[in-house]
Amino acid sequence: MPERIDASTAGSFGRVVGRSQAMQRIYPLCRRLADSDLPLVIGGETGTGKELLAESIHEEGRRSKGPFVVLDCTSIPSSLAEATLFGHEKGSFTGATEARRGLFEDADGGTLLLDEIGDLDIELQAKLLRVLERSEVTRVGSTRRIKVNVRFMAATRRDLREMVRQGKFRDDLYYRLAVTRIELPPLRERHGDLEYLVRTFWERVAGDGSEPSERLLEAFTRHDWPGNIRELHNAVARCFALGEDAWFEDASRRDRVAPPAMSSVVTTQDGDGGMFEEILELDLPLPKARRRILAEFEQRYVQRALERTGGNLTQAAQSSGVGSRYFRLIRARGHKSQS
Repeated sequence: MPERIDASTAGSFGRVVGRSQAMQRIYPLCRRLADSDLPLVIGGETGTGKELLAESIHEEGRRSKGPFVVLDCTSIPSSLAEATLFGHEKGSFTGATEARRGLFEDADGGTLLLDEIGDLDIELQAKLLRVLERSEVTRVGSTRRIKVNVRFMAATRRDLREMVRQGKFRDDLYYRLAVTRIELPPLRERHGDLEYLVRTFWERVAGDGSEPSERLLEAFTRHDWPGNIRELHNAVARCFALGEDAWFEDASRRDRVAPPAMSSVVTTQDGDGGMFEEILELDLPLPKARRRILAEFEQRYVQRALERTGGNLTQAAQSSGVGSRYFRLIRARGHKSQS
């Protein structure tokens, strides 16, 4: 039976877990920043866990007893963003039937995270800068300044420095925020973490000591996970709720788990060298090119093994050193790609 995951002994920071070197490198910085009130920018691709890391830094720091407030800048119209952040007075605009606090006031004594700050309107960026510099807000429709004590964090999937160069993000705000920065690695760079994360997520959703099968783990390792940790967590939850076959029965996911064999693209007349050249000519990203080569190799290997055993699947699997179910899965991939 595989070793059970014990988060208390694994590499982690708060609720962020991972034992890869890529994650181990950022944990010490996270621990130092937890005890700081400096502004913080967390960068990384979509789904890498930026909000979870921000919340963990809040929970592990001196402001843990205060509120943790989040605004997704992609989900709110620019016309409403100012009132949402800074608050407004009654009658300050159409529909303002009563005075309301803004998120800065809601986060007083705690932490405010602006998720995807790169999507924030550039005119509003100037007002945000004044709040960060003075630690006070002025509600829309008012001249009264309200003191706030807030730890400010921002998360972004964008390259803010490049946006500054293009004039899409204020340079003064960028330099005010970029005092400290953490870059979360994508899942594809967290070598050795995928199986550990799958088992951890499975344990969390199951809570009954059950574990994912080796078949599912193997399939997951063949997927790109463009949605990173978020996609992986959702996939684990779906497989637990609907059964592991849900992953293989979903056509779109199955296509990504098992890339089509190269029979329609690669000819074998020139040998394996020709296969490599054909794939190189496609100018694919390295991960996709590697998967195509692997898929073609697997199909050729399975065909050769079946020829040696006269079509006996069980004997072919045994001679190949893999389980019969996995051998059949590989063979089925080839049949599907040809259909």
